[in-house]
Amino acid sequence: MKSELKKEFAMRISQANTVSMIIISYEIIDTYLDDAYNAVSENDYSENLKLAAKCIDEMMYNLHYEYEISKILKDLYLYGKRELRYAKWNHDREAILRVRSILDVLKKGYEEIADTDKSEALMQNTQSVMTGITYGRNQVLNEMSSDSINRGYTI
Repeated sequence: MKSELKKEFAMRISQANTVSMIIISYEIIDTYLDDAYNAVSENDYSENLKLAAKCIDEMMYNLHYEYEISKILKDLYLYGKRELRYAKWNHDREAILRVRSILDVLKKGYEEIADTDKSEALMQNTQSVMTGITYGRNQVLNEMSSDSINRGYTI
């Protein structure tokens, strides 16, 4: 994953509520899967598959198992992890596509309900980000952030 994309994800995560965070997580996994699918070296291929699997682990860890849907999601995530192991050991890029197709369906489901989540951002005391305020070189849109007076820990 390129550093510019990491910065973009970090900025979006700092402003995300619960459903937005799940959508961003799917996008991060998708990026790692895309990088693995297009990897030239064996090391890049394996590393990106490993990072995608770690993200899926994190998604499973954050499920609320008191809800029935969580058991279904866990089964889908476990299937995805099995497919990623298969892709890694058998160099089967088609397995990557199978995982992406499942995660894309789940992501679309969360995108449909994103408007209903009116919860606050998960991270508090972060910088405010305003898009469209400034323009950089070649008229590319930049973001501007402003420091809040109350950032960090209060003792």
